[in-house]
Amino acid sequence: MVFGSGKKLTFRDYVQGTWGSFTTPAGKVDYIMTKARLGEDSEDPERQLTKSLAPVREVMEVSDMDFNQLLQRDLDDHRVAVKLIPYLLKAQQTGPAFFPPIVAVLLPFRNRRPSSFPKLGEPIVVEDDEARWLQERAGDSFQVQRLLRSDNQLHPASVGKLWWNSTQARLVVLDGQHRAMALIAIERTMTNGWQSSSGARFRSFYEHQVKQVLLEAKQEGIDLNKVEIPVTVCWFPELTGEDAKPHDAARKLFVDVNNEARQPSQSRIILLSDAELSNVLTRRLLNELRGETDGSYIPLYAVEYDNPDANSTRPARWSVMTNIHLLKSAVDTCIFGPRDYLKDVTKKSKGRTKPGDRDRFMREQLNIPDLFPSEFEDGGFTYHPDRIGNTEFPLGKVDRISDRFAETWGRAILTLLSKTAPYAAHSRALRKLNESWHIDDTAMTLAHDALFNGVGVFWTLKDSYDHYEERKSRGHSVTKSDVIRAWEALDRRESEFEAYRAQEYLDNDKSIKQSNSAYSVFNTHACQLGLVMTLGSLWELRKSQLGWVNIYDLPAFAEDMTKGINAYFDQKHGRARDRRLAFIKDVSVITNPLNRIDSMETSQAVHFRYFWMQVLDTPMAWQHVSPWIKNQQDFKLLLSAARENYLKLRENQMIRALKNDPNIPEKELQKEARKKASLLLKRALRDWFYLPEEYYDEWFRSIGTSQNALDASPSTSNAP
Repeated sequence: MVFGSGKKLTFRDYVQGTWGSFTTPAGKVDYIMTKARLGEDSEDPERQLTKSLAPVREVMEVSDMDFNQLLQRDLDDHRVAVKLIPYLLKAQQTGPAFFPPIVAVLLPFRNRRPSSFPKLGEPIVVEDDEARWLQERAGDSFQVQRLLRSDNQLHPASVGKLWWNSTQARLVVLDGQHRAMALIAIERTMTNGWQSSSGARFRSFYEHQVKQVLLEAKQEGIDLNKVEIPVTVCWFPELTGEDAKPHDAARKLFVDVNNEARQPSQSRIILLSDAELSNVLTRRLLNELRGETDGSYIPLYAVEYDNPDANSTRPARWSVMTNIHLLKSAVDTCIFGPRDYLKDVTKKSKGRTKPGDRDRFMREQLNIPDLFPSEFEDGGFTYHPDRIGNTEFPLGKVDRISDRFAETWGRAILTLLSKTAPYAAHSRALRKLNESWHIDDTAMTLAHDALFNGVGVFWTLKDSYDHYEERKSRGHSVTKSDVIRAWEALDRRESEFEAYRAQEYLDNDKSIKQSNSAYSVFNTHACQLGLVMTLGSLWELRKSQLGWVNIYDLPAFAEDMTKGINAYFDQKHGRARDRRLAFIKDVSVITNPLNRIDSMETSQAVHFRYFWMQVLDTPMAWQHVSPWIKNQQDFKLLLSAARENYLKLRENQMIRALKNDPNIPEKELQKEARKKASLLLKRALRDWFYLPEEYYDEWFRSIGTSQNALDASPSTSNAP
């Protein structure tokens, strides 16, 4: 049974097929099962559906996109071009090719920004295409028709039509975006439609490859009119009206439909999932960076949040300073704790923590009881502030929690990562690179997008270049396309950026080796999380000293802590050593380094917390922090415990190194390792932190007397 389009001036786009509903206690999803196809251009809905499908990056300006609006994984254009398109259009020796259904959802947009649909009206019976239909309409945005029998009951054939107005609604691919992009790329190449589409900038990834595959398909006699792909078009009938949030529902649906499929990257889960409050708060940090306009925070493009690696926990791009996983770790540590991880500066691992303990700590850190009444309703559920936690929180009122976080801990965390000297220098260098970039051809535009604008573009360029190099190594004839030139341009710009960064951090664009060595440490999770943990630990110390704290003081505290650290890095204090190099571990660059950690995995953050605390204990730094810490001796207790913990690490590393020395009896290993580790630490503290050797010796003799031995040395503010 096929029906025509009728005369619909308001709605020019439509699909028809088998309709149905998927209803659960969580809500209702209506859908139409249909298909999209290739072939000769025509007005039939199946052909037009191919033109209507769109990935998020073409519906919305990525640079304007709120992280709460992200619906998809990043597109792997290289994979689509070299694998999926040939799979779809080439004859397969092993049998027919098949794509599972693409899932697209109808969502409201105005001027490429998320909006809301008008309220869906009451159903009425209408005559259309010589048949009777049950029709529902949401203003001028969309309408639905379901076929009726002669007695006005729904027809058992379940035939339905969905109409929409493309100026107010778009079909966004929710699942199967790579399959959809294969179809879209073929269609645009066939019809010369790239330049008139919102995806014109991705043309270079596809056009040459698609033309080659189309030529081969024509030679093999493949009829493109028979290339059809199933599509399920969804909408949310209960989420219309001004206060509805269909985009939030789409994001949840994305996570649901991908839960049993190939696992999205951890970056994408954080960006999409509302299942955990920690994800919501992490996204808020990114949104704060996106909304920042005065240059006080690191630019968003200094943060890597689009890495497709499912297990990525370290920044991979040379241009970025940190990544989304570090931000999530900062939220987890400072907001969810547990408290012992911040109070006990020797605790290396969080271990197995009860969710209830983490939730209680979060409620304290954000003062949740102050935000809500003792009992309230949200989304049909009753909530109590003293039960709100990471997985049980009012989604409809989560902005209150998110705002509280952003104004307190969020601002404090971003202050540390933005204003601490090495990170501020990295940001300035990156901004300088952006400003000096001359976009004069397609390759340079792609390269610029890879670093500063386009989500996922960097990884597509990388995969394409790797594929190009592989084919070249096998003796294949290869063409150096704009995509390859773009990657080569990125390679050239890396050294330019390193010179900018050396100038910004060390005041010398020739000191690139020293600068790179410093940033090989500064840009690790261990170093950055250690910095954030220092804030958390000192805040806990302030709590214990005062008995209470005002969490709105946190940003000012972070500002002063940053001033203290920067005072240490400032060379105006007249010491011979360049303290900006104090965290370097490479002995070919500096002598007597403090940092001798073998492996720099995230778990070593506990030792970097000690490094940052040692920085704050210097006279030029402590003056900025001292107004916040009532009793410096309490701080020194923490510092002593952290230093002893680091010394133990160095002893264990030294034991492993000395085991290969046949001249040292095994029973003497521990004693010799302790002696050597202590000597190296003493020299590092003398050279980089002005701790006289006799004070270190006194401390070393004291550490075995009790578990929480007081640092016996006089205040370093009195040291020469």
